[in-house]
Amino acid sequence: MRVADAVVNIFKTEGVKFVATLPGDDILPLFDAFHQNGEIPLILTRHEQATVFMADGYARSTGKPGVAMVTKGPGRCNAFAAIVNAFTDCVPLVVIFGHSPRKQLAKGMLQEVPYLETFASMAKWTFSIPSPERVPEVFRRAFTLCQSGRPGPVIIEIPQDISMAQAEIPPYQKMRRVRFGPDPDDVDKLLELMQQAKKPLIYVGRGALWASATDDLVKFAEAYAIPVMATLPAKGAMPEDHPLCLGLGGYPRAVYSTGQAKKFAEEADLVISLGCSFRQHATSSWLPKPAHAKLVQVDIDPAELHKNYCADLVVLSDIKLFLQAMLGRGQQKLGNWRKGMAGVVGEEIRELKNQWMDSWGPRLQSEEVPLNPYRVCWDIAHRLDRRKTILLHDAGVTRAYVSHHYETLFPTGFIGFGGTSAMGWSVPAAMGAKLGHPDKTVVNVTGDGSFGLTGMEIETAARNDIRTLTVILNNESLGASRETLHERFKGHEIGISLKGDYAALARALGAYGEQVIQPQDLQPAVDRALAHPGPALLEVAVKPLEPRPWKSASGV
Repeated sequence: MRVADAVVNIFKTEGVKFVATLPGDDILPLFDAFHQNGEIPLILTRHEQATVFMADGYARSTGKPGVAMVTKGPGRCNAFAAIVNAFTDCVPLVVIFGHSPRKQLAKGMLQEVPYLETFASMAKWTFSIPSPERVPEVFRRAFTLCQSGRPGPVIIEIPQDISMAQAEIPPYQKMRRVRFGPDPDDVDKLLELMQQAKKPLIYVGRGALWASATDDLVKFAEAYAIPVMATLPAKGAMPEDHPLCLGLGGYPRAVYSTGQAKKFAEEADLVISLGCSFRQHATSSWLPKPAHAKLVQVDIDPAELHKNYCADLVVLSDIKLFLQAMLGRGQQKLGNWRKGMAGVVGEEIRELKNQWMDSWGPRLQSEEVPLNPYRVCWDIAHRLDRRKTILLHDAGVTRAYVSHHYETLFPTGFIGFGGTSAMGWSVPAAMGAKLGHPDKTVVNVTGDGSFGLTGMEIETAARNDIRTLTVILNNESLGASRETLHERFKGHEIGISLKGDYAALARALGAYGEQVIQPQDLQPAVDRALAHPGPALLEVAVKPLEPRPWKSASGV
């Protein structure tokens, strides 16, 4: 068998739904193999960065590894930012790099530089396949590593002479995620801490989503009447219409946080963190941990334990298996602890949530022109069936505008990101999410600055009939940078202004495009865009400067 055909068969066995790519001579043998197989689509993007972003969106929305394939030289370089973006957010990817034939290496071949060494620190594993018979072994390790433990991207390099070689290829079987549970002693120690607590709080990170732990999280929270708040990347891990859900939060305090989550975080005497990394935005740049509270950190990665805060108890475990162990053992040890408290806690959350939402009323219902971006996102949310919609955001100020008040009802109903916050992620990532969930409405909200980096992928969506809705909040600038210039540099605006008719560009690229200027026109425009049978884009003119939540009284 030709190695290129064996690779495609491996992808078929692994259940790969598509491969995002942009060709070069060194990966064309693989293109030919995909053509002859005919079962796995190759999605041609307009930039290598978008190939990885698209695979990333698929992986985040499904929990399964996404696959991208790029050529050597500038192809790899163009993919670098997207691979780093996936690495910092723990996204399981298998990225294929083409390369020159081995007999031509170290002779000054065109585009020959030490790429794998360059990428090694930004991937879970990098490896160049040295011989045809090792292909199954390499991909076994790749698909196991990318999704086991702390997920992340792996990079496999296939020299062109390897992909074209004929060889006896050993059989291959589908790999699965490897999980491990908690030490029983740690479970008992936490149960003891819980018995001593008066105001416990659960703090959920993305690790709970990767573990598919939502059902167990809800059961655990309900069993002991413990409120739950989530980081931005974990938004939706607890359904946000649940009476015990506080929405977005952080510890000690997040920049993206609801009013009710802030209050509960301040008063908690026991915080149980599940798959949280305690990064900058989730801690308001690492505020000191309150002295009155005990912190329990549960994570699947030992490198995260005690990293940013010294916890009172650390537990090394898959989040789902940890919650199942706590439920099983808790029934034996906790008895009636907090029995009957669910109604009391739920009522307190409801009252705080109503107060917090009332404080936001003026912006959510604003009649300003240009539109208030919070009003835009609020109106869009009310035109969507949230049980059948996946919503994504992009980098910068749009993240705050769209995430704060959107109520997510299922685990992948909102896909947040931010470890690296690469601009332009949401357009191709939304396409990957749609390919993973063809039955869902997929909407991404981006800024005009971020759209400039990957906007040509609207043509990719139109050519491949990938039906997504892109909403551009057009403030004619790089909004986050403009905000900083006004706060710290006396409003000396330079190098941040933008112009463009993005609705016209969308139409030129084969999609539906419409501009919105007046508040009353927004909801009808959303309906028209959603009714369009292909990809659509709405360009909404918004205020040039609108503070993010933590910079106004409404966010306190």
